Amino acid sequence: MPARYRTPRLPRPSRLNEDTPHVTYPDTPAPLTARILDAAIARGDQTAISSFGRSWSYTDLTARAGRMTGALARLDVGPDKRLGLMLPPVPTAAMTALAGLRLGATLVPCDPLSRGEALADRLSMVASGVLVSLDLTRLQHRWLELLDDSTLDAVLVDKMAELLPFPRNLLAPLLRGGELATLPRHPRTSALPDLLKAETERPAALDASAQAGVLRADGSHADARALSEAIERLLELVGGAGRWLIAQHPEDAWATAALLAPLTAGREVVLLPRLDARTVATALDQAAPRVAVISPKVAETLADSPPPKAQLDLAVVPPTVDATLQDRLSQAVGARVAVWEGP
Repeated sequence: MPARYRTPRLPRPSRLNEDTPHVTYPDTPAPLTARILDAAIARGDQTAISSFGRSWSYTDLTARAGRMTGALARLDVGPDKRLGLMLPPVPTAAMTALAGLRLGATLVPCDPLSRGEALADRLSMVASGVLVSLDLTRLQHRWLELLDDSTLDAVLVDKMAELLPFPRNLLAPLLRGGELATLPRHPRTSALPDLLKAETERPAALDASAQAGVLRADGSHADARALSEAIERLLELVGGAGRWLIAQHPEDAWATAALLAPLTAGREVVLLPRLDARTVATALDQAAPRVAVISPKVAETLADSPPPKAQLDLAVVPPTVDATLQDRLSQAVGARVAVWEGP
């Protein structure tokens, strides 16, 4: 990755969207983190992420990610210390990925639905690094039972209360229903919001992302250049669509790149608390995204239970979705389906 990168230029007409001006890098792709920070300068208070009924502006996104960068730096996350992510598609996933990449770390995304030996194998790839997760019971039980046998240095747990738009006292039903877990009393666990309270935003000039990377599903390493080039190809494929739906857990390099891609171009990302057929169908109707990044499991679900209303132009799927399922998905959502190879 070159040490210097180009500043944003005026977008080319063929890649414009009528409602959403586009931040483009027509030559060698710039570092991903620099592109997102540049988009934040250009977009400011415009929506970057919509999730749980709350909108996060580009200013909100980069400010919290900046504080996370500082907190992770204090734990020595960087080129020599990996960063694991065990998160559903929530704003914390994008912020954590951005922070880790800025520090030059190798990201190890973990499937939040995995458990047992499969999860233990993936956590072993984090080695003596740091894992970031969420205070959902279904997540916490999975990693907590493996923590003592792992070499993880620390587990940082973000709180749903920090991500939701309503007052915290309204979380009581979720607590009573067992969906939210209290932070375990373990010497290697900490509440992420508590660390961020005393943290200042890390200066944007401090960027080691040229040394960063992300692990693929098979454990191989996608470096920063591969990540940037794959994202550029995805943006070319999508064109000027301003609102994206991410119906894919950030579980590997493909999914992580898909999550970050729209943010590098100043687009809006819709993230869902659940990826069941009803939730995805509701988002396709009410959020009206023009592009949806869809996992194989969600593709199968939508093909079996077509949403009553969708305004999609394009559904992006990984290479593991075969031609038959692509055709079924296209008919179900009434949109073109394209395969993106990813990094």
